[in-house]
Amino acid sequence: MVHVHADRERGLRDEIDRLHAQLNRERRARQHRLEINRLAANTSGQVTRAGVAAVIAAHASDLFSAGWVMVAYVGDDDITHIAHGPRVPDDIRADWTTAPLDTQVPICESLRTGRRFELRSREDFEPWPILVAEADRARLASFTVEPVRGGSLPAAVIALGWDHPRTMDDLERELLGELADVAAPGFRRAVHTETDRDVASTLQTWLLPDGLPDIDGLTISTIYEPGKGEMQVGGDWFDVVEVDDGRVAVVVGDVVGHDVRAAAEMGQVRHVLASHLAQDGDPVNSLAITDRYFHRRAPDTMATALVMVIGADRSRVEIASAGHLPPVIVEPGTSARTLDCGLGPPIGSGLGGYTSVARPFPPQAIAVGFTDGVVEQRDRTIDESVAAFCHEVDQKLATRLTDDAVPVLARLVTRRATSPDQRDDAAAVIVQAR
Repeated sequence: MVHVHADRERGLRDEIDRLHAQLNRERRARQHRLEINRLAANTSGQVTRAGVAAVIAAHASDLFSAGWVMVAYVGDDDITHIAHGPRVPDDIRADWTTAPLDTQVPICESLRTGRRFELRSREDFEPWPILVAEADRARLASFTVEPVRGGSLPAAVIALGWDHPRTMDDLERELLGELADVAAPGFRRAVHTETDRDVASTLQTWLLPDGLPDIDGLTISTIYEPGKGEMQVGGDWFDVVEVDDGRVAVVVGDVVGHDVRAAAEMGQVRHVLASHLAQDGDPVNSLAITDRYFHRRAPDTMATALVMVIGADRSRVEIASAGHLPPVIVEPGTSARTLDCGLGPPIGSGLGGYTSVARPFPPQAIAVGFTDGVVEQRDRTIDESVAAFCHEVDQKLATRLTDDAVPVLARLVTRRATSPDQRDDAAAVIVQAR
């Protein structure tokens, strides 16, 4: 009887331990599902496949206690692009950012066929000579590749690796499948966004001036940089228009919106405004006619524009603004500053009432017209951002307006427009009197 009682106690303890273990597994599974959903939410802010892949790679290792995570997808160039988790060795990270799709490794094979791979030990690596050769360097002894479904072929794959032989249990396989499922919409959305961005960017590039005229007495540089956010392309433009009497009109503007429609509207606004400037070179009259045209013909179109008309002798400039930021002026011996030129209503408002400011434009003086994508900074008002830009201009030029001043400022504007914090597209025109 004593033995029977002891056996019952052991059986009861075993059952309690089993129930505790099951409860802990279920708690862990619920926590992991919450983390997977949180990870999926983080991908929603990404507009490229590279961004989605990077987010998943950065966090998936913690979900599965994996020491090694890669997320790969096939780019438009038919090349495998790979994002790495934080625990991937640096030399592997450097050597495996891209790979031909026909490379004989499980990641590429899964992208080609949609197959799932679970290699539990080094012995399972043997069909893959490249993987065998890289295993020591990668500190890899077991490897799992999960396809992210995206149609007939995977949209991407998620690869997990460990430095010891390992077999995933049923719960881990289920969770990895769930991660692949929640990642799929992010990759699909990114593909559509990249396609739309490419269309808008191509249209934008085609509609902007192709090269600049060689104009006596002036050095001119133009910059356009597409934004980094979703569809942050299409609205900004620049133009340089020669007037029949020898004057030159320099224009920078911004159509409201960031998509294919904004790019098309930009082309229309730019063409209408340039046509009137070429005829009479009057910035006020040209802005007024363009405003009336779009108010009547395309009332949904709205744009800001800055027009600077430089005299035939290059000694004076007349400036008018349709709701646009003022230009930055630098003259010999003076600091960079904005020039108040009157702030008229945007093009398309139908309000008209534009005014202009005429002032000297001495030899070596520089005028910079720009969109907010050049100057705007987080946590600063637009006035503070423009003031910071003026300060940087002064630091670069040190009030010495030499022959290389325009290239120096062009590099400054490009650096600002392409900084990681800058999301919007950006355009600028820099003009110097020689």
